[in-house]
Formats: sequence, C-alpha cells, structure tokens
Amino acid sequence: MHAPAQIIPISPTASSLTHHAVNISELKAQVNLIQYVMRDVMKSGEHYGTIPGCGDKAVLLKPGAEKLMLTFRLANDVEVETIDLHLGHREYRIKVTLYSPAGQRLGTGVGSCSTMESKYRFRVGPVELTNKPVPREYWDLRKENPALAQEIIGGRGFSAKKDDSGNWKIARQGEKVEHDNPADFYNTCLKMAKKRGLVDAVLTSTAASDIFTQDIEEDPDLYGQTEHNGGNSAGTTSTTSGTSQGHKPDSTPSSHGAEPVSTSEIIGYLTAKGIRMELSSDESEISAFPDFNDTSARQWLKDHGFKWDGKGKCWQYR
Repeated sequence: MHAPAQIIPISPTASSLTHHAVNISELKAQVNLIQYVMRDVMKSGEHYGTIPGCGDKAVLLKPGAEKLMLTFRLANDVEVETIDLHLGHREYRIKVTLYSPAGQRLGTGVGSCSTMESKYRFRVGPVELTNKPVPREYWDLRKENPALAQEIIGGRGFSAKKDDSGNWKIARQGEKVEHDNPADFYNTCLKMAKKRGLVDAVLTSTAASDIFTQDIEEDPDLYGQTEHNGGNSAGTTSTTSGTSQGHKPDSTPSSHGAEPVSTSEIIGYLTAKGIRMELSSDESEISAFPDFNDTSARQWLKDHGFKWDGKGKCWQYR
C-alpha cells in the first residue's frame, strides 16, 4: 500500500520575483561601471558612435560590445541558421547567448543578414560620358557651394570625368546591376549577422540599452548622412548652362582636395584592409565598400579624397 502523496507548501518569499532580484547597490555599481568604461576606456567613433539623423544617443558598435564582454568576463555561444534563397542568395540567422563566469545564462541576442540586402545584391554599373563639357561655373562653385555645383552638371548621379583626350566631360553614373555571384558575400553576411546578434546580446545581458542603442545599421545614408557626391541635393536635376570649358582650369584645386595619393597606393591599402572595391576600366574611378564599424578606414578614405555616394552606397574616388 502506497503512502499518501505529501503536499509540500512553497514559500511565497522563495517563489516571488523579488527573492531573486539584484541588490540595488549592485545594480547601481553595474551601471556606474558601464559608464566608467564608456568614459575612460572606450573611444567615440571606434567603440560607439552616433548615427546622423537619429539623435545624440550613442550607438554600440562591435568593438564596444566586445569591451563590455571583457569587462564582465562574459562567454558566448553562437547558433547559426542558414537559409538558402533563390538564385544562389543566402540568409544567415544568428542567435548569440551570453553566460556569466559562473556559467549562468544571462541573455540572448539575435541578428540576421542576407545577400539580398541592397549593399550585397547590387553594384554600380559603368559610368557613361555624355560628351557635354563641364561648365566653368562647376569648378568655381565646387568648394563654396557643392550642392549648386552638382546641380549645374545635372544633379545627383552626375560627375566630372576626363575623356580619352583628357578633356573634362559630364558623366552619368551607371545604373545598379545585380552581382552575378552572391557567394562572394556569404562570409561577409555571416560575419555581419553575428555582429548584429552579438551587439543585441550584450545590450540585453548588461541592461545597457539606456546608455547605448542597438547598432542600427551599417549604411549611414539611410539615417540622414548627406555626403552624396560632394554634398549635392538628392533627387535634384537641371540642365547645364553658361559658358562651356573643355579643360579643367589650372587654378582649380585638386579634385580630391586631400592628401595626394596614387591609385596603386589606394588599391594597396584597400587590399591590405580586405575592403571590397570596384575599379573602372581605366582605373580612374574607385568605389570602396568599407564596413560602417571600420571608422579608421572610412576616415582614411575621407582624408584621401573619397566622397560618399548615397546612390551607389559606397565611397567613390575620381
């Protein structure tokens, strides 16, 4: 004969949420530590930054997330889900789980990336010369009023380029075309998905969302950055006017207005950094696609005459 089941009462105190709550002093100490690390260890533009048009709240970048993991000695476990799409495209979904030094699960973050995203799916087609000479007014206004100068040659999507005879002509930027081999970006998308999941996991596990926001996106053009072809107004078009000048005036500053550098040096730098690039047939134009988190590379491009092209979602050197 079996003994009757014994009912064990559960202590209300042990089952309540407050029983497992973090001590207020410990909570304050954790917040203070994160703020201290942000102020005295992290660097703006490298570990965190701001997105133009998205307010002043700091955006946590991957290097900053890794610093917080080191600060709290967190371990991570990564789960990868691969989804094959049509025409060779692929999506990666990542789940990152963080653990305390004692092995306690603290939180989970998710992130995804696909070769169907525009920055990986498309590339800019070849530039086409219009055979229209670049007006003198364009060179006169390039520094004082770059937006108006851009309007003079046709607006967004147009630039000045030398023809085979060395004369400056108005050029039309090529239309976007699809990359013919999505597999070229499999590894890039995998790393990007992991980065997004890692940042999400760190913010969740350390309760730092009130200090940082999620790493919103790698494409600053989506959030108000205005470095479009030398600062031109988006979507503005006009016809050329005024006296035409086939050659660039000798008094005009260098088109790059920055530290002189040869094409071979640029290609060498981009190759060494592993930055994807595209060259025109005569190598007079270079399009670079650095990761948004790589602030040192983006600064180097700016310092050496590259301009942000919002339409092509890349940095261009002409």
